Amino acid sequence: MIFSRHLTIIVLLFSGSLFAQIRFDANFESGNLNTVSTTDSVNWTVTTKQDIGGRWFYFRITGMKDKFIKVRVSNSDVKRAMYSYNNADWQRFSSEESPGSSSFQKIFSYDTVFVSYYIPYTLTHLRGRVTEWASHPFVTLDTLGHTLRNLPMYVMVVTDPSVPDSLKETVWVHARTHPSETPTSVHFEGIMKTLLSGDEVTNHYLKKLIFHMIPFTNPDGVYYGRSRTNYDGVDVESDWNRVDSLTSKEVRILKQYMQSVNQVNVLKVFLNLHSQASPFCTFWIHTASSTSAHFFRREMQFSNLNISDNPYFAYDDYSFSNLSMTFPEGWQWRNWGEKTMALTYETPYDFYSSGEIVTNENLEYLGRRSVFALAEYLELSHPKHLILDNAGLPSFWATDTTGDDFFGSDYLYTSPGAGSGPLTFTTESLQAGSYDIYGWWPTGNVFASDARFTITAGGNTLQKSVNQKTGNGEWRMLGNISQSSSGPVAITVSDTGNGFVAADAFRIIYKGEPTSIKHSDLPLSFSLDQNYPNPFNSQTIIRYHLQEQGPVRLMIYDAVGRQVTQLVNQVQSTGTYEVPFEGSGFSSGVYYIRLTLAGRSITKAMVLLK
Repeated sequence: MIFSRHLTIIVLLFSGSLFAQIRFDANFESGNLNTVSTTDSVNWTVTTKQDIGGRWFYFRITGMKDKFIKVRVSNSDVKRAMYSYNNADWQRFSSEESPGSSSFQKIFSYDTVFVSYYIPYTLTHLRGRVTEWASHPFVTLDTLGHTLRNLPMYVMVVTDPSVPDSLKETVWVHARTHPSETPTSVHFEGIMKTLLSGDEVTNHYLKKLIFHMIPFTNPDGVYYGRSRTNYDGVDVESDWNRVDSLTSKEVRILKQYMQSVNQVNVLKVFLNLHSQASPFCTFWIHTASSTSAHFFRREMQFSNLNISDNPYFAYDDYSFSNLSMTFPEGWQWRNWGEKTMALTYETPYDFYSSGEIVTNENLEYLGRRSVFALAEYLELSHPKHLILDNAGLPSFWATDTTGDDFFGSDYLYTSPGAGSGPLTFTTESLQAGSYDIYGWWPTGNVFASDARFTITAGGNTLQKSVNQKTGNGEWRMLGNISQSSSGPVAITVSDTGNGFVAADAFRIIYKGEPTSIKHSDLPLSFSLDQNYPNPFNSQTIIRYHLQEQGPVRLMIYDAVGRQVTQLVNQVQSTGTYEVPFEGSGFSSGVYYIRLTLAGRSITKAMVLLK
């Protein structure tokens, strides 16, 4: 068993009556501690074992109960580190406890405390997750090979086995090349949890896609507590452009597997998950001059899909660089060129550009958003998450491919006074329900600031005027519309405006039961107020009123219509009720409150922002 191996133990016992009881050590998996020094038992200086960076630290301090201590990790760039009393439940040092970069100070409540750059994600923890995931019928677990220290490199192939692989597109996601980047493992978990959620939309995706999911590309570095290299000091990330005899074993294993996958069906998407010290997410988008104009535009579209509906990631967070052959994206480009859209996706350790602090919950949300962005990029549709592109529509509007922010392969437009007539996008018959409608269009000064859309469903009409001059090409919310019986949803784009009008793509997402069903024979005998506060950070109050006694259910649904909790399920008398909803265990996003009395329902949206 690999875990019979022992890490190098560093235990520093300081003699002298003032601080003989305080001890530092890293005698555990992924631990990293090099030297510790102090002169007064209060102020301590720590260094880490350094490779091509000294960022990662993970150590234990004992003898700490009720003692005040100041610690500076001199060769790390941490802003607000994490601590735990049981090595399982982690929290951040507050801003007051982190008065400067690479330092923390606190009076600890227990004798033993673990401190880390970010929440550790060890190989032992991964083994538990892999065991759970492998029990799912859509997951095939394999070991690609073993490192020089005999640690396994796992791969999970995630797809619906009832559909032949020959009918599917192929996606690759790998993580944890740099061992210190533990947020990337949580991002990876968010992708896995979404794929295996059982949701009918993601199940549909798995009939169309094969995911090759590699959770650790550098298990040696993770196990032995390195920052950016494997055990032997090699940066696995930049080791992709050397002859095999000089290439790390990890990269040789990955190349061999990637080659075998590409020979069957060239990857459509390759995601290289990383984390960065900068306080924002980013994509490393490869310039058109180092790839091609088409490749660059597809990178931009995928990136813009990821920032849509995403409170943690914005267009201004993007980074741009020339594609280097030393990285895995470069190796994929050199061998398969434009056939694969390949990107590095970086998540932060501490803050997003919005100022929101990084948590495991919002990292998992980024993973969930990655799944839907990827499916939207590949233009996969399900009746509850539908994409309408302009392809196949009548050609009496002009077609264009100018710019980098349109959806799909082209977009339609009409000029002022051309008399083209309106253009209508129509779905097939959709089930009764409430639907959020989003639009996507290119932007620029030539476009209208008053482009008009008319949405109809089940006899209901929604009109929206939008400014197509500004923006970066991403989903924009047009509104919500309901239909009380099955039928199509139609979106008509007017041909009149104070500039060019673009018609590009729409996204239609099922949100649950209709929100405005009319009952002409009997008025509703109950009502649901908007929750307060809204948006809310952790807890909100839901108030409703009953004018008759009956069986009441109060439920919360997530953004794709999946029930996440039930707050009330009982017979209640007439009156006003207030029910608290605790959102601390949920990711930020839009949720739906549904109040049902005797089979009739009211639904309202609420926003959780952490």
